[in-house]
Amino acid sequence: MAKSEPVLDQPVSLLRSAIVRRLLLAIVSLFFALFVIELPALFHLVDYKAVIGPLRGYYATIIYDPELLYIKRPHSAWIGQLRGGDITANYRLPPSDMTLFHWDTKYDQSGCRNQQDLQKADIVAVGDSMVEGVTVPSPQLMTSLVGRAQGKVVANLGQSAYGPQQELASLKRFGLPLHPDTVLWVFSEASDLGDVVWYDALKRNPEGFWTSFYQRSFTRTAYKTLMLLFGHKRDGVTRSGVVERSNGNHVTMYFLSVAAPLSARDLGALDETVHIVAEAYQRSQAQNARLVFVFAPDKFRVFHDFCSFPEASECRNWVVNDLPERMRKAITAIAPGIGYIDLTPNLVDAVKQGQLPYYPDDAHWSPEGHKIAADTINDYLSAVRKPTQAN
Repeated sequence: MAKSEPVLDQPVSLLRSAIVRRLLLAIVSLFFALFVIELPALFHLVDYKAVIGPLRGYYATIIYDPELLYIKRPHSAWIGQLRGGDITANYRLPPSDMTLFHWDTKYDQSGCRNQQDLQKADIVAVGDSMVEGVTVPSPQLMTSLVGRAQGKVVANLGQSAYGPQQELASLKRFGLPLHPDTVLWVFSEASDLGDVVWYDALKRNPEGFWTSFYQRSFTRTAYKTLMLLFGHKRDGVTRSGVVERSNGNHVTMYFLSVAAPLSARDLGALDETVHIVAEAYQRSQAQNARLVFVFAPDKFRVFHDFCSFPEASECRNWVVNDLPERMRKAITAIAPGIGYIDLTPNLVDAVKQGQLPYYPDDAHWSPEGHKIAADTINDYLSAVRKPTQAN
């Protein structure tokens, strides 16, 4: 008698076909949904960095600018909190070592961090996130403290992630029209030389349509957010050193930028920075404003002599270079009238006295750091007056 297996195979094949169809339908539906979600980003209607992720509030304040690349929206604000500084983006830290940051930042008509719109300022300060100081309350910012100590109006033109080219453009567009007597050019050792290279590369090879879309896309933003929250990170001990405070307590400090001898690329960026500062000096002089160059050292330069490094820490092999002295010689060679302030000695003295001028888990100044910087700048400005003021 013939077997009936072929008859039984038919429903199995139908079941398999149904499963395949459903699977294909699910895949097509998923891609269609993703396509619909990405359409607003494709047509530049939405930047998903401003919609999802822990820094969405920050990106919501950003607008594109052809010269500056980006700047804050006029009269925008960013209020929020986040646990963990910039080191936590790539390194795993114990929760007890992570700072809970709060911020309430407001921007003026130019998209700069000033509490009110300014028509005139006695002093303007250009720089990056060290000057903007997002996590520091406005009254405790270096610019606010200098203004109170000097009895003058100080305009804060700091913008996170700006480099010298953008700072010069910001000075010309927003700073010099305020007719200042003094321009403070704050150079961040941790990032400014790299920013010079990055800006030049971007100007040589501007983002195309698809690259720009990818930067705004939901897919990229969701992936970056998931990686930030759940992705594998290296142990933070590899970037750590332990500092003993004056009260005997120990604090673990984490370092982001590698300290190393200056490379050929660094030296080229240094030369370009000097040329940019020279133009800033000439433009300031044309308006009878004094330019003062302020060297803001990297966190490791300030703390390394006070740290004991764990065996697993890469920092024990880092080398501190001679950038402050190189920069001093290069800047003062521009013209005798240019001022130069190196904040390193005063920040080092503060650590020696048990203070923490930088956040333990972040590369930026703490409120203590802003006060030390302000005191140093105020002492300099009080000691070195313009000839018309001295008479």
